[in-house]
Formats: sequence, structure tokens, C-alpha cells
Amino acid sequence: MPAEVDELFERLVGEYRMHNPDEGTRQIEQAYHFALRAHQGQKRETGEPYIVHPLNVALICAQLNMDRDSIVSALLHDTVEDTPVRLRKISRVFGGEIAGRVEALTKIKRIDLFARFTGRTMSDEQARNLQKLFVAMASDFRVLVIKLADRLHNLRTMAALTADRAVRSAKETLDFYAPLARRLGLSELAHEMEDISFGLLHPKDYQWVRRELERTVGRKTAAYDLMKDAIEAALKREGLQIQRIFGRIKTPYSTWRKMKEQNLPLDQVFDLIAVRIVIRGDEIDCYRALGIVHGLYRPLTNRFRDFIAAPKSNGYQSLHTTVAGEQGQIAEVQIRTAWMDDVAEHGVAAHWKYKGHDSQYHLRETFSWFKLIEDLYEQHLDSRDFVEKTRESLTYSEVLVLSPQGEVVSLPEGSTVLDFAYYIHTELGHSARHALVNGVDAPLDYKLQNGDMVQIIKNEEGTPAPQPEWLNMVKSPKSIAKIKRWFRSRSRRERVRMGRFLLRQQIVKSGLYPLNLMDNTKLLQLIRALRIRKIDDLFDQIATGGLMADEVAQKLKQLHIEKALKPPTAVPGEPELHFHSASGLAGELGIARRTGKPLRRKVELMPCCTPVPGDDIFGVDNRSEHRVEVHHALCARGGEDAQLIIPVEWADGSLAEYYPAALRIVALNRVGLFFDVLRELSELSINLIGGSLNLQPSVAHQPESAVLHVVVEVHDEKQLREVIAAVSGVEDVFGVARVYERLEEK
Repeated sequence: MPAEVDELFERLVGEYRMHNPDEGTRQIEQAYHFALRAHQGQKRETGEPYIVHPLNVALICAQLNMDRDSIVSALLHDTVEDTPVRLRKISRVFGGEIAGRVEALTKIKRIDLFARFTGRTMSDEQARNLQKLFVAMASDFRVLVIKLADRLHNLRTMAALTADRAVRSAKETLDFYAPLARRLGLSELAHEMEDISFGLLHPKDYQWVRRELERTVGRKTAAYDLMKDAIEAALKREGLQIQRIFGRIKTPYSTWRKMKEQNLPLDQVFDLIAVRIVIRGDEIDCYRALGIVHGLYRPLTNRFRDFIAAPKSNGYQSLHTTVAGEQGQIAEVQIRTAWMDDVAEHGVAAHWKYKGHDSQYHLRETFSWFKLIEDLYEQHLDSRDFVEKTRESLTYSEVLVLSPQGEVVSLPEGSTVLDFAYYIHTELGHSARHALVNGVDAPLDYKLQNGDMVQIIKNEEGTPAPQPEWLNMVKSPKSIAKIKRWFRSRSRRERVRMGRFLLRQQIVKSGLYPLNLMDNTKLLQLIRALRIRKIDDLFDQIATGGLMADEVAQKLKQLHIEKALKPPTAVPGEPELHFHSASGLAGELGIARRTGKPLRRKVELMPCCTPVPGDDIFGVDNRSEHRVEVHHALCARGGEDAQLIIPVEWADGSLAEYYPAALRIVALNRVGLFFDVLRELSELSINLIGGSLNLQPSVAHQPESAVLHVVVEVHDEKQLREVIAAVSGVEDVFGVARVYERLEEK
């Protein structure tokens, strides 16, 4: 066996002993030799002995201060999948709990999460297996931590894989594993997984962000050092004990994501470096330290977050404030105790160490994600619905609100008063009428903000009365599950009414017209495709969760598009497009003879084809108007008399900065279409100088495509191609093309 393998094992044992000096390592050594024999002769794609992988996974778990059973399970996690070893033998040698953990890890490895967890090609059987798996993982969080350690080590050695496999693994990590790590409070693991995946998916952006971070941090280091020294001295003068104070640099992925989501330049990301203060003391000492920091530096209003009084759903606690620091540098300061810092970095692993044998119960109470999984399971959801709600629960941000008794309630960001009611109690949600938010009357669909105090007011009868539209008000998967469960207990007639309402609302939300998509012809086509006998059965399944309203609406939309996807090449009765064509002296517009001689004539860039610099062009001598008409080479107009053709080309030195160009856009007729097109033009800083629409009102007619003619101003043909590409990317746009037909000039 290579020496590096033995060295890696000694490093693992040393890490475990450092955290557990009073515990023996005999079982860890036994598991190592068991795995060594099982993987004898196997190689990884990197060429190294396979045992290196389980050793590294176990080492990551040891660095998180996981218990001995977790490290043993990590060493054995691939033995059943990749060797002749069977679970019965593991159970006989190491016990049933470790064997069960290895079995769960083996099942996870066999699941293609990238395809199936996201809902693509997911059969009912696959959904049921995933549902069982999530529930099993939530009952023993150590399975999750080992799997995350397994994924992290695989990412570290991703260079050995093909580019396609590496990209697939990186996407799966950002979609599932990194959000899962964050839900468990494992921020160190999440940061490293995100940065590796970011580098694989967007290598140029990754390198740029890293360079800019290094440059920016280098410029700011001196100011931050002065700030740390001043804070440390002030805290010590007041008798506070500091475990450490240091600058935390934002990771490349977190920086890039914040810039994208908030449309910020790098110099406007104020938390690139945060001063982190770790106090040897309690919560009161943290608030004392906050007052001292605010006495030194002016705090910025609306930039303070108290995660001690209102912890995040993953147990994270800290005080965050933003101040104008040394040399006017805007800086974030984070204040926490040593215990809070351990939880912030190691999440569930820190809680496990702290709570010992009661940790599993404590974790379900502290980490709301565990409790959510159990709640969803108890709601008896359809397996696909369960998987979808679980996926959503991994990615949402949270909002923290208060009950009248002062209890801090964590809900998904965007949650409403109704979500709060269902969180408190199912019956309270069913009978909710309105609420008092901070003492002011608020409707059930009011979106909650951090710090809101909420009191639910029941209806006068105090009896359950959920309405179908409530499903469009709530955000929390738990609320949705409870409402659907209530409707399952109602009569079929009520369920059909609810399903019809939900589908109609979803169609309207998509910007389309229900009368077009919900006529019996399309619904009959749809139920045949779904193998459902009756239209009412379709509505019933939507109401009870068997089908998702958004998925049904998308299928109906496809039927709608198939009919609208065959627009005529010219729509009779289209309004004429009016705009000013570009005209002036040839030199002003950058037009010259192909012979190289100047063209000392007045020219007009013809509106029938709107040529722009970069196009192949030809000229036509219009002797009656005393001008040369310039056409695009593909234009059918103007070339009838060869004797009048003048060879022309674009020349340098144009005085014109913008040229008109006409486009024809064919798309599905829906609400917001024109707005979406204009938004794309605005983001490219493109001016619109003319336009016409040909839209048949979908409420009264059969579905037809919308035909839009627009005239934009561009620098050249290259910029026009960028415009066409951007507009083509608008949802429901079928095609964008330049116009080569005569349009009447204004």
C-alpha cells in the first residue's frame, strides 16, 4: 500500500483524537482495514488507490467533529456499491445502525438527482423512492453530512472527469448539494462546493471575480487592519474578552451571485470584507460589543440585522451591522460568541457535539428543514408533490416574524399572513379572515417583512372555510399541503370547482386568456395525452395534488402555440409602419462608390430594407428625385433596371451615429408580450423610433400569433444581430427577422 495512504489514515486518526482525546479509535481502525480489503486493487479515475476517497470523506467528517459512528460509516460508504461486500456482513461486524447508514448512502449514489430531483423524466416510482430517501435522511442527519463530504471530495478531484461529466456534476451541486449544505448550516462546505462548481461552469467569470477580489482586498487591507486594531483596543478597554477578530473575505461565487441578483458593480458590494468579532462570553456581551462598535464608527441606517434574537432556520446566530469605518471605508461587522461561530461554520455538526445523545431531537427543533420534511410526509402528499416541495424548501430565503407571544417564526421569503396562520396551527389557518400586522389591519395576502408582529383574526363563525384562491396566496410548502389536504376531504363537486379555478388562475398568471386555453377542444386533447377519462377528473387531480396547475397550464400553452406557430408570411390588413428614413449627403451617411471615388450625391437609406453599416448594399440612381437610393443586397426592390444600378459600399468617416432598422417579430399573443420586447431593447440601450402591432383579441377569436413590426436605431449590423438575438430570447417569441419589403415612408 502506498505510503501516502497510511499517512492519510494517520491524519484522520490524529484529527479525531484532537477533538476526542478520551475516546478510542479501535473501531475506526477496524473500518479502515475492512474498507482497505474491500477496495483492494481498485483505482479512481485519478489513478490513485480507491481507498483514498473514503479516507478523505472520513477526514472531512472528522474535521467537522462528527462522532465515531459517522467516521466509520464514511469509511465504509462505498463498500456495498463498488465491492462484493454485502450489508449483512457490515451489520454483523459494525452493527445495524452503521449498516443502515451505508445502505442509505448507497441509495443516494444510485439516484440521478440532476435529472430526477429537478422533476425531469421522473417516474412515480422514482418520486416515491426519493420521498422515502428524504424522510430517512431527515431522521438521521449524519447520512446527509457524509454525503455532502463525499460530494466535496469528488469535486476536489473533478479534473479527472470529462468536461461534460464535470459540468453536470457542478450543476447538480449548485442545484441541490450546496443549498442542502446551507440548510444544515455547513457554510464551509457550501462555500467550497459553490466556488469549485462556479469555476467549472463559468471559468472566465470565476477568474475575473478572483482577480478583482484580490485587487480590491489588497487596496482595502490597510484600512481594515486599522479598523480591527481600533475595535480590539476599545473592546478590551471595556473588559470584553475576544477569542479572535479577523477579516472574512467574501467568496468568488457569493460575490458574483450578489452582483448578478442585485445588478451591482463590484465596488457597490459592501460586504466583500467583513470584520468578524468572536467574543468569549454570552449574548449580552455581543450587544455590549455592538454598542462599542457604534460608538467608534457611524452605523448605516437600515443595515442592521439581529440574528441572535431571531436566529435563521439553520441555527445561525450573529449581529450584523454596516458602518463607515477607517478612511470612510464602508464595512460590515459581525459579532458573535465562540459557540455561535462554531454553529455558523459547522451547523448541524456543532449541534451534534453540543447536545450529545439528545441531538437528533434538538436538531429537529432547531433546524426547521428537518421538521418541514417530516411535516410534508405527514401531510400524505403525492410523491411528486413531496419532491417538488422539498426542492423548493432548499432554495428559498427566509423571513423572520414574531407571534403576539414573542415567538420567532421562520417562513419562506414572500410568505403571507395566511402562511403564518397555518404555521401556528392548521385550524387557525383554515378559519383565518384577516390579521393585525404591527397593530394595523392587513389582508390575508399581505407579504410579511422581517420583524413584523402578526396576530391572526378568525372569521366570525370560527369554522374552517378555506377558499381555492388561498393556494395562490401562500408560499410555504407546509401551507399548500394543509390547504390541499382540507380540499381532499371535501365533496368531488367542490374539488372540481377548486381545480378549475386554480387552472384558470395559473393561465392568467402566464399572461394568456383562459377562454382560449380552457375550451373543451383543448381540454379533451389534453386529457387524452394524460390518459385521464374526464375533464372533471383533470380538475379533481389538480385540486388534490395529483397534477400541478402550472404543469397543466404549460401543456395547454403548448397546444395553443402549435396552432399559432404557423403564421402567414404576410398578415392581411397589417397597419403600415411609419418612420423617417435616413437621408443626407453620401459622405454624411458613410456611403461611397466601390471604385473608391467619393459619391457627391444625396442618398437615402431605403425604408423597404433599412440597410445599416456592415450590410452588403447597392445603389439605384433616382434621377427624378436627384438622389441615390441605397438598398440592402437582399432587397427585391429597386433592382429592376440594371442601367440605374450604382455600385456603392460603406466607407469610414460617417457623421451618422445611428441608423434605422426594421424588424418583424412573430410571437404568441399574450399579456405583457410587447412590454417584454421593450424591456430587452431598453437593457441594450436601443431606441425605438417606429412600430405597429397586429393582434387579434384572443378572447373573441381563435388563437393567432402576434405580429409586431418595430424600427430600432443601431450603430451597425453587428449591434442589430445582438438586438435580434435578445428579442428572440423573449418567452413565446417564435421568430425575429429583418424586413425586406416596402414600408410607406412618413
